[in-house]
Amino acid sequence: MTEPPRNRLRRQPGAPLRRALPLREIAFFVLVAYALAWAVHAPLLLGGTGPDDPAYGLAATVYMFTPAVAAAAVTLFVWRPSGFARALGLAARGSWRRAGGYSLLAFALMPLLGFAAALAAGLVGAVRLDLVDFSGLREVLPDFVPDLAAAMPDSGFPWAAFLAALGVVLVSSVPALVLAFGEELGWRGYLLPRLLPLGVWPALAVSGAVWGLWHAPQLLIQYLHGGFDGAQVALFLVFCVVAGVVIGWFRLASGSVWPAVLAHGANNALNTIGFVTLSAAGSPVDGLLYPGGLGGLVGLGVLGAVAAVLALTGRLRVRDFDRVRTGGGAEEPATA
Repeated sequence: MTEPPRNRLRRQPGAPLRRALPLREIAFFVLVAYALAWAVHAPLLLGGTGPDDPAYGLAATVYMFTPAVAAAAVTLFVWRPSGFARALGLAARGSWRRAGGYSLLAFALMPLLGFAAALAAGLVGAVRLDLVDFSGLREVLPDFVPDLAAAMPDSGFPWAAFLAALGVVLVSSVPALVLAFGEELGWRGYLLPRLLPLGVWPALAVSGAVWGLWHAPQLLIQYLHGGFDGAQVALFLVFCVVAGVVIGWFRLASGSVWPAVLAHGANNALNTIGFVTLSAAGSPVDGLLYPGGLGGLVGLGVLGAVAAVLALTGRLRVRDFDRVRTGGGAEEPATA
């Protein structure tokens, strides 16, 4: 009688294999992404350039593609899966209809959460709302649609001008989506699935923390020039972890990186619509409590509530663990 190989797993039929965490791979990815991020900002830090300088905006644009470069490098030269596009979620793991549905949900959810945050901020007294004359909205509409804004009715919600301005904002959000792709190909396309051997919640938390700390060069420049104080820096890092749960859910649930791209891009470009629409003209903002959009403690609370709903409804249980992690490609060696 021969002894079975010791490295073979004993498991119940249908139980997921326990995969080894690819530490060398992940370390390579993080090192490349962070090194490129600091390299892009090094001239600004050495030259004392502040966030108001055009050079900062240019560096920020280049910098947002550093996770994509790191993801491509680790996938091509270290991981080497059987299919590049599927491994990074560029090709949907399931049906394209499913990925498309989650993409539409992701693009709509972040602006809607911005409305929820504005209402919550009004309830706690962080901002003044104007739900009668919509003075804050009327103040900014001429910047987007001057002809229609001039013909706004004296009272009530200015629907025609608002919808025209919304169209302008949606078109102008395309660059934000392109920049979000540069980040999401790294954070949720590559990193999150490769961390899944830790478990779903640890993978979401670690990937969010890595995402947050990658912002260190920008946060340092903001801090040095008075843009952020220490409390705001800490709050931003927590925001990345909590927002990473929501954005990561889109990646895991859809099997595609595109919903995560749309969620991230919509958050960057559209989540202040609610604040602009509902707040009163000249309403004070608080950088820590609620600066607008999904920022501050109020925005963090709204995102935390969404994460709690996902958890309580079982939406964060990945049923197709191996295929999410490997991108649906060839099986990898299992570990006991």
